Amino acid sequence: MTNDKPRDPLFPKGFGETEDLKKQYSKETLQKPTKKDEISPLRKLNHKIGVYLNPKSTIISDDEKKRKIGIIITALILITLVITAYYFIIYQPQQEELSLVRTEKLNELHDLYSGPLITSPNALILENKINDAKSAGELENLNILTQASKDWKSYHKKEISSNIDQYNRTMAIYSNDSKEVLMSSADAVKIINENDATILSQIKFDKPNTVSVPILVSRLQAGAGLINVGSVVDIYLNSNNTDEVNDTNSTPVISGCTVLSIMRYEENGEIDSEYSKSKMNIKGNDTYPQENTKSFSSNVLELLKGSIIKGYDEEETVQMLKDYGVKLSNYERQINLGDLDAQYMLLVETPHDKVNFLLNNMENIVLTIPTSEAPTWMVKELNKVYSY
Repeated sequence: MTNDKPRDPLFPKGFGETEDLKKQYSKETLQKPTKKDEISPLRKLNHKIGVYLNPKSTIISDDEKKRKIGIIITALILITLVITAYYFIIYQPQQEELSLVRTEKLNELHDLYSGPLITSPNALILENKINDAKSAGELENLNILTQASKDWKSYHKKEISSNIDQYNRTMAIYSNDSKEVLMSSADAVKIINENDATILSQIKFDKPNTVSVPILVSRLQAGAGLINVGSVVDIYLNSNNTDEVNDTNSTPVISGCTVLSIMRYEENGEIDSEYSKSKMNIKGNDTYPQENTKSFSSNVLELLKGSIIKGYDEEETVQMLKDYGVKLSNYERQINLGDLDAQYMLLVETPHDKVNFLLNNMENIVLTIPTSEAPTWMVKELNKVYSY
């Protein structure tokens, strides 16, 4: 006898077996150990976020709400304090320092790259680097002086080659103290090689435009009368005797002027000298005086005139009188006795634009001899003093 239920005619054959298989599969599946849900932490996090974002979806107590709101406010306050402290303690001082250093570098750039180099490609490159710098240290490492010195040396050497006269000279014009200096091209190149942009940016080289100017000066003004033809002198203005407001004694008004000729007053050529040496011999009651007297009277200028008209040997006379004035001044220097009232007519080469200055200030100018252009006697004296 079987306990099977009669088949329901409304279900197809085999339906019951299918249901049994499903139940058996479900039973076996439930009996298998389930793996740990790996995404459960994410679900928990999403749940917590949902609690904050959608508080209505989850029932939260008032105390919990207050606690969480307090945490959020505290966090915001701390974040604000940190940001504020960073801004005022670190960021703002850094930006102020950066701005200060940037301004200093831009001022240095504009001072060194002035005049003809203001539009130099290197100046534009350096300016962009300064503006793009992100820190003060980056700006401090930017060496403007070295690059500017290279650019100025290159520029000036080209200018010198195109601004020399027939005597291979050029004129250096210093804009900072309004000084003009005549010099050889070799000396000009030496100045360029020995200086950097702080000096070179203040110099301009032009082709010399000079004239010879006659001036009448005293012995004091004429370098104590010890200057010679060919001497290179600097001209100063004695502002103590003028109404000049600015003190110009510290720097010469004109440098590198060449003395082309020197004339003393004719009175300095008049000679009337007598040399007498006496001796007394005594024999008994008799006295025998002896006197040896030498006298010389002449006029140097008249003597020269006589040689010209063949009254004397011209060559011998000229050789005898050669450098008479300079020799006289040198001997006066050696014996520490001389004619301090002597006047000198000098013919001095000077820049064209300084002619009116010399003529208007003839009584107040002083001609000095730079030791770099010292005459032989001065070199000997300096070596004697400083030799050990």
